[in-house]
Amino acid sequence: MDISNRLDYREFGTKEKKNQNFFLQKGVLLLIFALICISKSLPTCAQNEMQMSGLANSPVILNPACAGRLGAVEALGVFRSQWVGFDGAPTVFALAADAEVSFLHNFHGVGVMVISDNVGPFKNITLGVNYAYPIELKEGTMALGARLGAVNVAFDPSNLSTVPQDVTDDYHKDQDQALQKSKESGTTFDLGLGAFYQSSKSYITLSVAHLHSPTIELNSGAKIKLRPVLSVAAGRKLGNPKEMNFEPRFFVKSDFSTFQAEVLGLVNFSEKFALGLGYRLQDAVLFQLGVNLANGIKIAYNYDLNASRLFKYNTGSHEVSLAYVFNLSTEKRTKRYKSVRIL
Repeated sequence: MDISNRLDYREFGTKEKKNQNFFLQKGVLLLIFALICISKSLPTCAQNEMQMSGLANSPVILNPACAGRLGAVEALGVFRSQWVGFDGAPTVFALAADAEVSFLHNFHGVGVMVISDNVGPFKNITLGVNYAYPIELKEGTMALGARLGAVNVAFDPSNLSTVPQDVTDDYHKDQDQALQKSKESGTTFDLGLGAFYQSSKSYITLSVAHLHSPTIELNSGAKIKLRPVLSVAAGRKLGNPKEMNFEPRFFVKSDFSTFQAEVLGLVNFSEKFALGLGYRLQDAVLFQLGVNLANGIKIAYNYDLNASRLFKYNTGSHEVSLAYVFNLSTEKRTKRYKSVRIL
């Protein structure tokens, strides 16, 4: 995961501050447990959540608690084209920006994001404002975060047809009365929560999207109820983080009715290049390439080779992310930033 070690440039406070952090740590663990329990108690319903393979490289898209995690400003863009070769296959485009700011004698993470997820005749747009409160611990950093935003779902039936492509016989008629004929859309308030912990070599994140199970009502009166989605990710670098090292990663996503799991092994080369190979359960073999360029520019490419029965009908999925990390702070620090790792 693209998380730098904030301990390299932060000074710890007094003994009283450390004791306070100990109790905060216990409180955070209780809140994480409560977050899982609340999510499990919410009603279930139909949900089409976006799919991305490089979320470990852009965790703030999934988890608001990761806002400001780098101690600098990060601007991020991600594009994904899934199941290339299918008509109406999903495409995702995401933009996000976050930063660490200081006010009221504490550091805070803030950020904004927008996601456009297109699947067939549906276009889903998510807008969100992220906030994170980091807590410095003896061996790492823990943070709690929240996301306030909105979800818009638009339906465009203009390309729907009951007649198969290249069929011109008299039997097939493009006049199915069950098909919606007009465009429609609806918007609802959205809420998400998250938590994460990081040290110099490991990380673990937990987040819940659509926490309150919001309902979107379209112009026709049709209702779409969003199901809460719990995501958990973890990873650890084995070896010297500054030199060649191996990093196993684990990711699970569930709406408490179905789940998705993936594992990936990543080889990092001196914080400059990274190569990864993984597997998403019953879905795809994952390939990953990352490059950390000069001046805070980072590029990552992910390719998913379909491993299900859909293999014959598409050429895989492609995902590209571009990030730029820079520091705008004019505050004089006693320690300097280390280079930001790509993966």
